[in-house]
Amino acid sequence: MDTLSRTVARATLAAVLLAHAVRAEATVPMNPEYLPEAGLLLAGVFTGAIALYCLFTRQLRKAMQRGGISLACVAAAVLMVGNFHKPPGKPTLLPASERSVALVLGDAVLYLTPSDRYVLSVSDKQFLDLDMRRSGLAVSCVVGTKNKATTGIGRNTISFNQLGIRPSKPDTHTLLVQEEGSDLLRVRFSGPERIEVTGDFFERRSAEPALITFRDGISWSDGHVPPRTVIDLRSQGAGRIDFGGSGRVQVIRLPESNPRSVATAN
Repeated sequence: MDTLSRTVARATLAAVLLAHAVRAEATVPMNPEYLPEAGLLLAGVFTGAIALYCLFTRQLRKAMQRGGISLACVAAAVLMVGNFHKPPGKPTLLPASERSVALVLGDAVLYLTPSDRYVLSVSDKQFLDLDMRRSGLAVSCVVGTKNKATTGIGRNTISFNQLGIRPSKPDTHTLLVQEEGSDLLRVRFSGPERIEVTGDFFERRSAEPALITFRDGISWSDGHVPPRTVIDLRSQGAGRIDFGGSGRVQVIRLPESNPRSVATAN
């Protein structure tokens, strides 16, 4: 019975040591940041091997001591992995190109390929021209209120205007048109890669209602883009930005659209 008990004890200890070693090896990632844990794991396996040797040579006291050290090393490695390292995050994708311009229209954002000129249209009817082919930004459009065109602007200069409409330029980066304290048009050249626009836009000299509105998002007869929506059009290249049927927003290539590196504010 004494021999049988010792044999069972040896087999049990060997199985425990082997199970802990395998579990630790599966738990500890073999990355450089896990070197301390890997060292503890190897120490545990090495000490476990010595414990097994002592066990099979009937040095039970030494076997128990080495076995305890082995288990302690393995347990420490597992605890360090669980408490001192954050789990790896999900893999992320890097952009193919970081060059872009943000056109902020009524709190909705369009990311565009950098260009010297941005022409915007609704179903091929042009309503806004942002031209940077010379120094700074030149704005051309027709704006109004209450479904009525009131003010025409050509390259930042008022071409026609109704009484009560007050165009102004608060600073060298902002073009502002107001009626009784309310903004009909606000264009701000915030930086080389950001242009902000709000207003109600009309087809030039047309008696029709507003083509499109940049307030609380983007709204036109065939669609609506909610505020804080982000639309990335960079993959479509440079050209005219058209708001079409079924809420479609796309870039239509134009021969005169030339990509640029950076736009500069006045």
